[in-house]
Amino acid sequence: MNYKDEMRKLIDLVKQQSFDAPLESTLEDLTTLSTAVTDLSDRITIRTKKSLNPNDKGKTKPLSKAKKAKPFPSVTPLPIPQSKNTPQQKADKLNTLKSTDFNKQRDDFVDRQQSVQAIKPQSTI
Repeated sequence: MNYKDEMRKLIDLVKQQSFDAPLESTLEDLTTLSTAVTDLSDRITIRTKKSLNPNDKGKTKPLSKAKKAKPFPSVTPLPIPQSKNTPQQKADKLNTLKSTDFNKQRDDFVDRQQSVQAIKPQSTI
C-alpha cells in the first residue's frame, strides 16, 4: 500500500467521523487537515521557486540605507500633541458609558413591563 492510499483512507475516515464524532473532535480534525494542507502548499511554493531560480540560494542583496532628509533651517518641526487623558479619566469615561448602557437597559425593561401589564377595569359607580 502506498502513501496515497493511506492518505485517502485517512481523509475518508475523517469525513465519515464528521457526522458521528463530537463537534470538538471534528473541529480538531479540520484544523489538523488545514494545517497539513498549508504546510504542503508552502513546501510546493518553495520547491517551485528553487526550480525556477536554481542560482538563487536564498541570498539577498543588502538594501541601501535611505538617507534622512535634512530639515530647512528656518522651519522647526511642530510638536506632537500628547493625549491629555490620564488613565483615571479613561476609567471614568468607561464607567460613565457602562452606567449609561445599564440605565438604557433598565428603562427599556421597565417600558416593556408596563406595556404588557393587565388593563385595570374601571368602576361604573
